Amino acid sequence: MAGWKEQSLRFWQNLGKKERSIIVGSSVLVFVAILAWSYWWGGRPDLVPLFTGMEARDAGEVAAKLKEAKITFEPQETANGTAILVSAKDVHRVRLELASQGLPRGHKGFEIFDQNKFGVTEFQNKVYLLQALQGELTRTIEQMTEVEKARVHIVLPEDSLYKKNEKPATASIMLKLRPSAQLNKQQIKGVVNLVAHSVQGLKAENVTIVDSLGRILNESDSEMSGAITLTQLEMTKKVQDDLQKNIQSLLDQVLGTGRAAARVNVELSFDQRTLDRQVFEPVVDEKGIIRSSQETNENYTGNSLSPGGAAGTASNIPGYVTGNNSQSNYEKKDVTRNYEINETKEKVVSAPGSIKRLTVAVLVDANITKVQQDSLAKTVSSAIGLNAARGDVVSIESIAFNTEMLDKQQKEEQEFAKQQSQAFWIKVGLAVIAIIAVMYLVRIYMRRKEDEKEQMIAANSIQPEPVEAKSKKLSQEEQERSTERQAIEKMAKSKPEDVAQLIKVWLADE
Repeated sequence: MAGWKEQSLRFWQNLGKKERSIIVGSSVLVFVAILAWSYWWGGRPDLVPLFTGMEARDAGEVAAKLKEAKITFEPQETANGTAILVSAKDVHRVRLELASQGLPRGHKGFEIFDQNKFGVTEFQNKVYLLQALQGELTRTIEQMTEVEKARVHIVLPEDSLYKKNEKPATASIMLKLRPSAQLNKQQIKGVVNLVAHSVQGLKAENVTIVDSLGRILNESDSEMSGAITLTQLEMTKKVQDDLQKNIQSLLDQVLGTGRAAARVNVELSFDQRTLDRQVFEPVVDEKGIIRSSQETNENYTGNSLSPGGAAGTASNIPGYVTGNNSQSNYEKKDVTRNYEINETKEKVVSAPGSIKRLTVAVLVDANITKVQQDSLAKTVSSAIGLNAARGDVVSIESIAFNTEMLDKQQKEEQEFAKQQSQAFWIKVGLAVIAIIAVMYLVRIYMRRKEDEKEQMIAANSIQPEPVEAKSKKLSQEEQERSTERQAIEKMAKSKPEDVAQLIKVWLADE
């Protein structure tokens, strides 16, 4: 440390007066620039948003009003529209003043009819009605969470004396969705019905919805066939990518990065099947549900006259009937039951998107043993949910990997990290050197000031000796020196500033 100080001091002493002035002036200039920038940055007004997401027309009207009021503002263009910033202390006051003037206008609805104007024609009333409908529908649609901005354009039907010349009402809707937001089919259908039921004579098929990229969102079934096919491909790719990512991460954790590669092929079934099944079962041991029941009971108890006689013609000759009196009991029971038929109805709906077949191919490095390959096959089969009944296959093969690309990539990453580290430490070192240099220059400057002050004090404290007392003892040369000294002391007392400046010049020359 002492050697470094001596070298720095020697370097400073070897510099000329001009070089020293340049160094000191540069340091002072940098210091003053930093102070000025800090003062300017700290003195800036604290700007906050007055309005955000405005259209260009509304932003221009607001800016014009702020200029008239001589209020400092700053416009900014954002992804959501134009924003205007004003000072934090004025934001609430300015916002209330502009609101009282109806700014920003935004989308006007039926409040457009609040301003009654004398002499308005029927055509102007139709225009106002159209603007009110568009404004109200825009407000309603923008309340959806997924919609950032909306714009509704309506064409009212034209009346005609001939029905064939009448033109139906149409509507088009422009939607700007929020980032990573998407409308599903039910939401799109709801927007279509909302607009169709809000305009007289407007049918749902005459409403078109497009997004900010120009894509039609409410396409018909024939137009959606291509989109359905694209959706099926995207779903298949997503399932493949998810399975492949899971398998690859598993292999990397077990074997290490770059020692295995996995590829997955998925075949999905997009057939939507509906199965209606109706099963009839017989009633066993009268355990069914009785639909109707009929029961009949007949009972008779008493004497019975049994007419009759001997066999032959004699018994058939008319005359008195002869018979026997006997005790008789009669009972009859008849039961009829009708049971409900045991019926089982089952409706099975097979949703599309189920896995029809799954094949997995895994390549491992050549140094993986056969036992490890078998273990990996079982693990991968369990991870993907292998089902041999549907024909799923897992194949694992070993092959010598080419690691040149991986090694080159790792080497480049290491070199890049090394360069970043070196650049960081170089910046830190330069900053430290600059700080030390400024501190050293300030210290040298302060030390020179202190030395000059001490010299001035020493020069003023010298007391002249009487010449008469010592003139006899001094030689001629000593008397001359004494006389010069007295002249210098007299000059130091009468003109101290000139003497100090002379001493500075001598010190600088030395």
